[in-house]
Amino acid sequence: MSVSSRILFFLPLALLTTIVTWQSQRSSSAVPLRVVEPKLACIQPPRFRIGYQREGNGVSLKETEVDFQGFAWIEAAVCSAGTLTITADGEVAANEAPILQVALDRELLLQEGFEDLKTVKVRVPHRGRLVIGYFNDYYLSDVRVATLEAFKFTGVRCNEVNIDVPKSTGGEWNTATRTASLIFSVPMTIRPCSAGILSVGVLGRAGLNVFPNLTFRQKNIVLKSIQTSAQPQNIALQVMDTPISVTLNNPYFKQLADRNLNIRALVFTPDRSTAP
Repeated sequence: MSVSSRILFFLPLALLTTIVTWQSQRSSSAVPLRVVEPKLACIQPPRFRIGYQREGNGVSLKETEVDFQGFAWIEAAVCSAGTLTITADGEVAANEAPILQVALDRELLLQEGFEDLKTVKVRVPHRGRLVIGYFNDYYLSDVRVATLEAFKFTGVRCNEVNIDVPKSTGGEWNTATRTASLIFSVPMTIRPCSAGILSVGVLGRAGLNVFPNLTFRQKNIVLKSIQTSAQPQNIALQVMDTPISVTLNNPYFKQLADRNLNIRALVFTPDRSTAP
């Protein structure tokens, strides 16, 4: 999220505290989060927008329905005092219900847990920026993950390799650490610039107490099959100048817990005496 040195605002106090706490848990060098305050149109009914989501799929917003699946908030400008009516339910995980927070500017108006479907009414005392957030997200799964690292290629004509990890593998290619991961059986691809020696370190995370098994293939010829462990193993392969596929042979994934919050209806009713 971009930060402007000219137009800054701090989130409502309770929400900011949550974010700073989360940031400090991730890194001892974390700094308080400052967020650009976009211009919000004051219209009736209020038009909510996604204010922040930690992951790309953290929140889904459709008119008066909101699905929170991760740490996120939505926001809108309200033109007057009024009443916010929220109908919501949620999925409990780790013995805790999802908690919804509502704040107007710096004032916390509501902090409410939702499990079974229920409706709550929140008094909005004046016009301002209304923020609705979900900050106690929880997710747990048992998943088998294979990791490839420390890529080194010594070629006949050059020393470069190109790494392609499609999203459908469930993993990713981290360009900063030059580390690849695999979760599903969709293969990743290594493309050497010439024939030569490919060296790579492999390790795994167990799922259902079994570690990942990997196979390296080139032109449908098996170059290497390896059972990973928690300790890195270094392998060296004599390769040609054609793509090499790396496949996770024994994928395993099981979702154990997922705390989510679902707003089924979100309605703001302005006071008659203050409505524009």
